Amino acid sequence: MTDQKGLIIRKLIHLSIGLIIWILSHVLEKNVLLYLIIAGTVFSFLTFNYKKFRLLHKTTDASLGTLFYPVGILSSYLILYHLPLYYFQSALLVLSISDTLANFVGQIQKGNGWIRTFHDRKSIYGIAAYAFSASLIFYFLLPNPLNSNFFYILFALLWAVILETASMRGSDNFTIPAGLALLFLLTHQFGADYLYLSTVLLVLAPGCFLLFKFKILTRRGSFVAFLLGFYFAGIAGWPWLTPVLLFFLSSAAFTKLHHAKKSAGKNSTARNAWQVIANTIWAVTSSILFLFTQSEIFILLFIAFVAAVTADTWASEIGPLLNKRCFSLSKMRTVQAGSNGGISLFGSLTALAGTAIISSLSYYGFFGFYNWNMIAILSISAFFATFVDSLLGAFVEDKMLQMKYFRKRKSLESITPNDLVNMLGSVTAFVFFLLLSWLF
Repeated sequence: MTDQKGLIIRKLIHLSIGLIIWILSHVLEKNVLLYLIIAGTVFSFLTFNYKKFRLLHKTTDASLGTLFYPVGILSSYLILYHLPLYYFQSALLVLSISDTLANFVGQIQKGNGWIRTFHDRKSIYGIAAYAFSASLIFYFLLPNPLNSNFFYILFALLWAVILETASMRGSDNFTIPAGLALLFLLTHQFGADYLYLSTVLLVLAPGCFLLFKFKILTRRGSFVAFLLGFYFAGIAGWPWLTPVLLFFLSSAAFTKLHHAKKSAGKNSTARNAWQVIANTIWAVTSSILFLFTQSEIFILLFIAFVAAVTADTWASEIGPLLNKRCFSLSKMRTVQAGSNGGISLFGSLTALAGTAIISSLSYYGFFGFYNWNMIAILSISAFFATFVDSLLGAFVEDKMLQMKYFRKRKSLESITPNDLVNMLGSVTAFVFFLLLSWLF
């Protein structure tokens, strides 16, 4: 049997299973259906490596779609378990019908086009078929006032398309049902301006794609930036987005300037997903904690974290441009500027300027006035954190580079010791902030 015929059979199996679960959701108790979905998930994992079930599972050697499929359905059902059933049914049918239709229509060759949005190639016809069928599913399955709210349907549709096009290795079988379930959960519990959210998606998607095209971010890095941008702009709010945006844009500009001046040759300056995560993980964590607790302390920690990563990046990029030599903390002598664990006069002054700018602008953005004592504490906490980053770079990073895992690193998208150092260094801004707040 050819691979194409096998693929068609597997897609038809997925379609059939989805429709069967949809029918069962109308006649079975919720807990009974849950047990059936769990049993199907376990069966899928147990049979994945058996040759007798190869037709059921294997699409390509790189695809894990038949494992993502039951896990996606199970995750969606669990997330929406206590919500009206039409939410789960909508997510299920988008996965079963729209995704299958996208695959079949995408095989049309005449007049079709292909784009690589994240990892896998997606066809223009396939995306169009997916979007059209998903919009019909939302319209007919969701009740009033949801299906009569044009901007709600538009937002749900845009989100569904992003979940499908941003997949890799068959992961859309998970991201579609689980991602739509999260959307339905949040929109059911909280009101939102769906016109604004749709606009955010429409602006972010091409914007992040351009960041990839101009080699500011790698493909995966741009996708992570898209998710972060949507979280800060669409959920957290502009006071949270502005300092992160200022950090990102300034860092990208200084990185390009550094490599242009130093004639870095063909070495890529694009930041990967792990670099983006390393520079934002604590900021995202503190903002989420604020959303749940409404405690002002997490706003202040957020400012300190963003100021710390800004200072570190500015010092790393500007310091070597203005200083030919720096002082190595590990060797206790001057070395070439840009060495791991090195500190320089202009690098330190740039770091201090970065902490002051981010701290003052962010504090005013959140509170509407300047508290210079608190801004000073935030700035110094972030500055001390950059010094810890330098210490880690001097005494830890080189040792980590000798580890087997990092020596075998081949992909530009892999995590590096520098990413871990950045995460560990920036989190110490939390410690310094608490200490300085207690002292002063």
